[in-house]
Amino acid sequence: MFWKNKHDKRVLWIDIQTDLEIPPDLVVDCTNTGFEDQSFHTIIFDPPHWWGDEPEKSLFTCKNKTQRKKLSIGDGGLAYYGTDVYKSKSELINFIHKSQVEFYRILWDNGILWFNWSDVKIPVRKILPIFSNWEVMIELQIGSNLQTMGNKQNWWVMLMKKDRPMWQSSLGEYRK
Repeated sequence: MFWKNKHDKRVLWIDIQTDLEIPPDLVVDCTNTGFEDQSFHTIIFDPPHWWGDEPEKSLFTCKNKTQRKKLSIGDGGLAYYGTDVYKSKSELINFIHKSQVEFYRILWDNGILWFNWSDVKIPVRKILPIFSNWEVMIELQIGSNLQTMGNKQNWWVMLMKKDRPMWQSSLGEYRK
């Protein structure tokens, strides 16, 4: 929920959760979207960064204001972290793997995948090998208090599809 304009028509927000404070534009499982091959040029992927939390027991697992009020958390922002979805590390890793396979399929050649990760339980260095068909183009460490969990580093990683033909041109084409 990092978008400033939550209703921007140029952005398609998909999620499998239906009872979020701001509902997704389309309820879709990102491991099997149903979109045609090469439908998008950019995807932003912000999966849960850890697993095993109990539903509606902390700010990280409250999907809306009603759930936050039951815990006397107050507003607490609109973020739902999804840390209650996966019960084990292997379930979360499997989800990330299946998601990146689907993203590879639905992105254009040389498409860009932005991946958000926090080193809460797994360092980014241990999670990036899942993206074996991708080239890491940029790794941004985020130092903002809004983007870190205590002393755990948060990352935005830009990945580009590998093994696809690169668009090439010569300057001669532009000199005509």
